[in-house]
Amino acid sequence: MGGAPAALGSAYTAQANDAYAPVWNPAGLGFLHSLEFTGMHLSYIKPLHYEHAGLVIPLGKDPESDAGFGASVQYLGSGDLDARDENGNSVGSFTTAFAAYSLAYGQKIRENLSFGTTAKLITEKISDASASAYAADLGLLYKPDTRLSLGAVLANVGSNIKFVNESDPLPLAGRLGATYQVDPSFDISAEGVYRKTGLASGSLGLEWRYGEVLSFRGGYNTSHIKELGAMAGITAGMGLFLWGQEFSYAWVPVGDLGQTHYFSLVFRTRTTPAPERPRMKKSEGDFEDLKSNASEGHNLFDFLNDNDDEFKLN
Repeated sequence: MGGAPAALGSAYTAQANDAYAPVWNPAGLGFLHSLEFTGMHLSYIKPLHYEHAGLVIPLGKDPESDAGFGASVQYLGSGDLDARDENGNSVGSFTTAFAAYSLAYGQKIRENLSFGTTAKLITEKISDASASAYAADLGLLYKPDTRLSLGAVLANVGSNIKFVNESDPLPLAGRLGATYQVDPSFDISAEGVYRKTGLASGSLGLEWRYGEVLSFRGGYNTSHIKELGAMAGITAGMGLFLWGQEFSYAWVPVGDLGQTHYFSLVFRTRTTPAPERPRMKKSEGDFEDLKSNASEGHNLFDFLNDNDDEFKLN
């Protein structure tokens, strides 16, 4: 979900501190910089189409909030499909639809560590048959320094989804990811996913920014290559930034099934990241160090005392 995550090969769990956080990692809501809204359209395998809308809101008056709230709607639908009876005779048409409605909350539990959770209502409909289920995602986001981010998510913990008399479990999965800023214009991301079904996959994403206007992205995702071939793992895309707002495009091939094209927008009320908070550092002997440098000490105590003669350094 999202043009940027798709172009990066879905290696996004460790950097989702934005409008994509409710779906990718709710813990990212603890590191929000601004109110953001996103919308996406995916030209998927015909006749399917996929839509998404999301909103995230930082809580509190501080520009770099310690908590955030988010909401998201995902919809996968089809046009009219031919309906046939057991003998193959046409009996008209039908439609299918899948939707997920999410509410998320994230909170810093330390200056560089946040926790978040997403509650989801999932619905499916095939012709006149429908089903629903409830699920939750649990996430952590850890930033040991300004260049490295680590993320972990346990997704789709919930009830079975049942159509008529048949019940199936939700696609429970665990994700671990990391993002490292090599320099101010270049990031590298990696992610591993393990699903309850036993399928494991990995992904790698690269992003290079040209000034403050363009971003070029590429990635590789192994989750589909077993069935669709090695070329199906390649992803690519770009981002265009105007006045802090983002338009993203991603191209993701699906082997013999064709190609998919993602188009997404992200609107932000704050167009530059909030400055980092200063951190107090404890250091024993600071006063003695100050005394050892007479020039620095003299300048400081001149400021604190109107009369230079009242305070002299030994």
